[in-house]
Amino acid sequence: MKECEKIWASVLDRLTTHVSTAVYDIYFSKLKAVTVKDGVLILSSPMSSIKSGIKKSFSEHLNMAVRESMEKIEGVSIILESDIAAYRDEEVVEDKKEEFNPSMKKITFQKYFTFDNFVIGDSNKYAAAAARAVAEHPGTNLNPLFIYGKPGLGKTHILHAIGNEILRNNPNLRVYYTTAENFTNDLIYSLRNSNNAELLKQFRDKYRNLDVLMIDDVQFLAGKNSSQESLFNIFNDLYIEEKQIILSSDRPVKELAYIEDRLTSRFASGVVADIQPPSFETRVAILQKKAYQYKINVSPEVINYIAEREKYNIRLMEGMLKTVGYYASLNNRAADSIELVMEALRDSANNQSSEISVSKVVDVTCEYFGIKKADICGKKKTKELVEPRQLAMYIVTYILPDVPLATIGQFFGGRDHTTVIHARDKIQQKILEDPIYKKRVEDIKNLVLNK
Repeated sequence: MKECEKIWASVLDRLTTHVSTAVYDIYFSKLKAVTVKDGVLILSSPMSSIKSGIKKSFSEHLNMAVRESMEKIEGVSIILESDIAAYRDEEVVEDKKEEFNPSMKKITFQKYFTFDNFVIGDSNKYAAAAARAVAEHPGTNLNPLFIYGKPGLGKTHILHAIGNEILRNNPNLRVYYTTAENFTNDLIYSLRNSNNAELLKQFRDKYRNLDVLMIDDVQFLAGKNSSQESLFNIFNDLYIEEKQIILSSDRPVKELAYIEDRLTSRFASGVVADIQPPSFETRVAILQKKAYQYKINVSPEVINYIAEREKYNIRLMEGMLKTVGYYASLNNRAADSIELVMEALRDSANNQSSEISVSKVVDVTCEYFGIKKADICGKKKTKELVEPRQLAMYIVTYILPDVPLATIGQFFGGRDHTTVIHARDKIQQKILEDPIYKKRVEDIKNLVLNK
């Protein structure tokens, strides 16, 4: 994939939180990355109507997605496909660029991702406290720091807040943030040019001559043996030198499949902090702060409605708020009624419930327990299958209350509705009696709702 395509993919990922599915499909999905010229990402459109429609109604959304993607571009320009030939020279030059930049340029952290802008509640207070302690005294007692939580709960915000705070207090420290995917890309490029000994040395020096190393989404190292080997060695070197290491993941250390034990044991050797979905009160506080930050004038009723509608993903909740604010502005209406919110979000990609099915619950449960779908939906009654089957039935009744019990029973091997009731009540009782078991059930629920 060319660099311009990687950048556009990153921007598109952010756009999904700003526009509805219909807008995305009609306008942005049709655009193709051409090249990057003078710091501007050049995109091509198959029709002039798409180009003019984006310029007229969605340029603000596009620019915001560019800023949030943290890509090193200043903006976006859209041309027609018939004009691509004029940019062929730039495209050829782009293909010849090195993918690995061994120089250690100072990272620019997102200015809005600070501790002051991070709303703290019961779901994240431990992770926030650990992050602030690391920012104040990097490389001391809380090393490494491993933060995990489902997508959209603020892990990247915390990492950038740490970076901003460290550089504010110690601007000369060498602080580097990257993702596991980019780390792997750096390594691949250096290995592909292994005949260049200097390039291999530069790769090692880039990551070892640091005061603070942050790696986001380490779950992407799964199955990448060379990357794991390199990170293992880098980790050891930095740790011995008492340099701070900060890692994030979308799952706990014990669930990082296909990552070597010697590496995961190091991940867990310091402080491990999780971030859970926020409470209703915390979600309201987050929306209030975001509304103030983005100058979106919405009523308390609208804030409460959005907080109730999206319970598990802060990023999606923020995207809903922006969509409502933009819709109200575009139609010259006040964002003060539930009716307007429902109009603005009727085509929203954030309506998760329509994407959840009994089959999805079963798939996630099977993946969690490492069992086959055919077995959980079959006739076998072994202990290894009965509990996951009952748990899956319970989650279906909880998340999809409108699905008839008889239908659920039929899905699980033609069982009677009374079997579903028994499973539901049994799991509910275990949740009340066992806090650890309750945590397991909540983890699986979150996997279903956020996957």
